Amino acid sequence: MIMESHKLTKRFGNVIALNSVSLRIPEGLTLILGPNGSGKSTFLKLALGLYKPTEGEIKVLGRNPWRDRYIKRFIGVSFDPPTFPKFISGKEWLTFIAKAKRVKTSEVDKVSRILSLKDFIERNINTYSSGMMRKLSIAQAFLGSPQIIFLDEPFAGIDFEGMSLILSVLEKWKEKTNFVVISHIWEPIIGLADYVVIFNAGKVYFQGDPIDAVKNLRTLFHRAHNQRNFSLIQKTESPTTKN
Repeated sequence: MIMESHKLTKRFGNVIALNSVSLRIPEGLTLILGPNGSGKSTFLKLALGLYKPTEGEIKVLGRNPWRDRYIKRFIGVSFDPPTFPKFISGKEWLTFIAKAKRVKTSEVDKVSRILSLKDFIERNINTYSSGMMRKLSIAQAFLGSPQIIFLDEPFAGIDFEGMSLILSVLEKWKEKTNFVVISHIWEPIIGLADYVVIFNAGKVYFQGDPIDAVKNLRTLFHRAHNQRNFSLIQKTESPTTKN
């Protein structure tokens, strides 16, 4: 297992963002799905050591990410939305990250080839489209040949050509490293997944085989759709108050 959590809980005041989540994520490509506000992003930030658990625990590669900062040398991450300093080039940014991770700067050329950045890597980031910024963000996650690469919403803000490129990269590199992909878009990538986790309302709704995940996704969608229709009917039929 590359990641494990036990009764992992995160509260922000009275808001429970993650509620007693117990997971075991195996090697390979794991797809984490769920609607907005389901707990996906909170789980990611706990896994990266950016948040401290309120209760429970999480381990990444057998280490506690909150206490053991050394773990960051073994992981790569692409956040959503991508955020960079705008008045440097993409190459300068990747070189800075490579030095911070203590990896050879020759890695910059390698990840640039992987994500096809050559046409714009020398330009200032403030000239980039959203798709270019997404590719740069994913490229930085590959620096240093990490043991786990976390990709947060990798298909957001890109066109079909960019999506095809990213899927090809995942298909090729999933045999060489582990991926944890957080997304609300599942259809393009479900075929590459080895394991799927579905979050809903701060809890794990499903974890397991991708084929079974599709069935559970449809059930979850129909349940949410029916609840919405029921709420609309209630509002329509509620009596009006006359003064």
